[in-house]
Amino acid sequence: MSISRDELVNILSVVSFLAHAEREMHVAEKKVLIATFKAAAITQDEQKQMKSSTSLDGMLQHIQSDEAKHSLVELMALVAGADGVFEDEERVIIKKIMKRIGISDDHPYFDDNNLDVPTVRANVGKILNSFKTLAA
Repeated sequence: MSISRDELVNILSVVSFLAHAEREMHVAEKKVLIATFKAAAITQDEQKQMKSSTSLDGMLQHIQSDEAKHSLVELMALVAGADGVFEDEERVIIKKIMKRIGISDDHPYFDDNNLDVPTVRANVGKILNSFKTLAA
């Protein structure tokens, strides 16, 4: 994959934003985020950069490549499905982000405005390994 480190950090910033969109982050979502941060070998400086990002539009502007956009959608699906429930808030945010970055609604993980949680869960290893590859 050809995702820049800056794109990777912004992908994780957006996904962290999504996970915090609900009032309380589910423990399964937190575990997925931690696993992804570890897989991507996020440094302390990058964590500080992520915490200082407050504009969703600003984060999305740094995600330019098609690979980065698809990785973002896959990771958002993974975090949203981690607790086994696709919440309305998650649906609204993911759909808005997909529209802003130009990813169509016919993504394989989404079916009739719903997240195919079993398919996402079946691909956890593949998704996390793709982030390990990016960090290498």
